[in-house]
Amino acid sequence: MADPSTSSTTSPAPIPWRVQIPVYGAAMFSNSSLHLYNVVVPLWTATLTRDPLIIGIVLGARHILPMLFLIHGGAMMDRFGTRRVMLIFASAAVVIPMLYPAAPLIPMLILFQMFGGLAVMTTWIGAQSLTGSLMRGQPVYTGRLTLATRIGTIFGPPTVGAIWDFAGAWWAFSFLSLWAVLTFLSTFFVPVTVKPKPAADAPPKSATTFGDVMPKLSDYLDAFRLVAIPAIGLVFMVTILRHSGVAMQSNFYVIYLDGIGISGTMIGILFSVLGAVGGVGAISTGWLATKFSNRRILLSSIALGVLMMTITPIIGWTGFTMEVSPVAAIFDFLGLDIDLAPVAGVLGLYFLFVIAIAIRGATSGVAQAMEISIVAQAAGEAQGKAAGLRVTAGRLAAVFLPILMGAIAKIFGLEASFFIVGGGILAVLGWLAIRDSGAQQKPAL
Repeated sequence: MADPSTSSTTSPAPIPWRVQIPVYGAAMFSNSSLHLYNVVVPLWTATLTRDPLIIGIVLGARHILPMLFLIHGGAMMDRFGTRRVMLIFASAAVVIPMLYPAAPLIPMLILFQMFGGLAVMTTWIGAQSLTGSLMRGQPVYTGRLTLATRIGTIFGPPTVGAIWDFAGAWWAFSFLSLWAVLTFLSTFFVPVTVKPKPAADAPPKSATTFGDVMPKLSDYLDAFRLVAIPAIGLVFMVTILRHSGVAMQSNFYVIYLDGIGISGTMIGILFSVLGAVGGVGAISTGWLATKFSNRRILLSSIALGVLMMTITPIIGWTGFTMEVSPVAAIFDFLGLDIDLAPVAGVLGLYFLFVIAIAIRGATSGVAQAMEISIVAQAAGEAQGKAAGLRVTAGRLAAVFLPILMGAIAKIFGLEASFFIVGGGILAVLGWLAIRDSGAQQKPAL
């Protein structure tokens, strides 16, 4: 049997679109919610404190409960049904955003980050689990699922960034609640899977008890045993590294851009570019898998994406400028009434940031689709646990890296923190690439 980490599989009978579309919708709104929060929460936090270490703690807090309980959430999906669990957490995701502006205190903000992160991330691993259980984890479907998440990031971040700029925090967080409503509706229309009837002599199933929904050590042990599968072990390691780059982008990247005069709307547009180009990368995953090994695709795409975050201060140092009038003339020709005067001083730098984020988006789309496909193909019946394990790996990076980067920024400065953290990630990826190349060249005994 071929290892999914080094080869791709052929597609059997196609999955009906009535099954695909709700799954893609749930993935689009749940995953892109992360990007909406990545625009609004750093800006909201910056209005409450400018201490980089406190900011890092607040932003990292969003991933603490997901890190601890996503495997449990995946186990509940395997046990009770993915759709049912997703609906419960999607409901919570509707309510939590409105609590942020209602209690503008750092301790409360940390608490809302923790529970809001768990609600959103649980629905996201549910969408990934459905890709395995309903669509057999084939690259063509995981590519479409990743494309769907990128579509959400095209429209969501600039919209919420503009709402922040022109209407304020209350309306921005209200938009996050509306986005969660769309997650709930998409999940509601996911087809209900029919489980086979038990045998006539099978003992009757007992009613669900409180203990059934409590975390179980056995579920965590079962999930981490999946790391012994080479394909899943590979994904577990590189997911931590990829999400370290995501954590840089989601936290201090926004703080840096805000500090050099780039508005919330323009930051949102950058995330939109990330999503749009990421969709192109995602749908190319199936083709790339026929040309290169999955290991090479994973390592190279993640390394290039992290590099684009690491050079953020270098882009700022270039001092690149652009004349506003040609850009304004293009907008006038298109019939768009956009005032570029407030961004005239940073328009050149912004253009370079667009290029860098586009490269990052393309590589991120490829890497994420490949990770989901490899895990779904290798997990068998443990789709929920495997999806939870993969996302838990990302949460490890998302919890600790903002705090680490915040501490480094406090000691060495914000710009230096990009080089120290990004350089460390790239060094580990380089070691993995050399190690993998040596393993492939080693002759069989």
